[in-house]
Amino acid sequence: MGRGKKEKYLTLADQIRLRLRKSSISPGSRLPSERDFAREFSCNHLTVRKALKLLQEEELIHILPSIGIFSGKAPEQKKKELSDRIGFIFPDDEIFYYRIFAEFEAVISSASLHPVLHLTGGSVTKERELLEYFERSGVRALVAAPNRLCTEQYRRLRIPALFFDMPIPELAIPQIVSDDFQGAFNAVTHLIGLGHKRIAHIGCEYDYTGEQRLSGYLRALETNHIPRQNSLIRMRYPSREWGYHACRELFALRNIPTAVLCANDTIASGVLNYCADHSITVPGELSVVGFGDTPTAEFLDLCSVNQNAGKISGALCENLRKLDRGEPLAPLTVISTSLIIRKSAGPPATA
Repeated sequence: MGRGKKEKYLTLADQIRLRLRKSSISPGSRLPSERDFAREFSCNHLTVRKALKLLQEEELIHILPSIGIFSGKAPEQKKKELSDRIGFIFPDDEIFYYRIFAEFEAVISSASLHPVLHLTGGSVTKERELLEYFERSGVRALVAAPNRLCTEQYRRLRIPALFFDMPIPELAIPQIVSDDFQGAFNAVTHLIGLGHKRIAHIGCEYDYTGEQRLSGYLRALETNHIPRQNSLIRMRYPSREWGYHACRELFALRNIPTAVLCANDTIASGVLNYCADHSITVPGELSVVGFGDTPTAEFLDLCSVNQNAGKISGALCENLRKLDRGEPLAPLTVISTSLIIRKSAGPPATA
């Protein structure tokens, strides 16, 4: 009998070996991620993982969990105690991030770990400087809601990292996100169910979560055969001031909206402020829905999408434990959302 066909992972291992030899790649050079190899050789992640495991056993490559794949044998390292500090990078002082941080900190403090938190204010330069600082100071791990403009800096990072809220899909860094698309879709569907047809959206541009929430808003309109109206879409900043200004623009239109979905509760609070200043009743003349279900939403009796901060922080903590144990981590974890019904949303005054 003839010999059986060679298993695909063995063929893939041969191809990577050949590349390493022909390209004269120096030891310690970063190699493509599992995802990149799978895309290049048109195979699944399991096949790639088996091939890489074989090459690692042959000491042709080494893998640093949550960091990357490198050529050559893993360098000998002096035994040292792991740092007791966890770095955090947030883009701003949005209360949602502090809820995640507070729950995460409560868990890691019980394990004698200490958080080091920095805000970038949306500055790419500051985020790059912080990445250099955390790598130089040797934190145990880094938790970040990253800026996509810093992709290359994160790609070169040689400390373990965990992403949440704002993923960078092309990086092999474990990422935890809330289902922003579905959350926005459900919120708009609820407004449509109340009878609204002119529904505005005030969101954030240049932001992954903002894009997902806009997409969910548009899909809900499409599903319910309501035409998109660009005049009802306002995309700029995640701030209270922007919510106020955008609401003023919407009420300057000939046909004003009867409802609005805001990309976060901070924007929604700006909308409510504008309504209060101009004697616009909520929800009588305008129904308002926020996103995040922060304490602000509860205080203002604001209908809002809950992102389940507890599950997000729990997933981050579990990923940190797996990092410490050297266990594999899921590349993407999606946390479901739920709509919290409050008094800011009701039927339109007129059909």
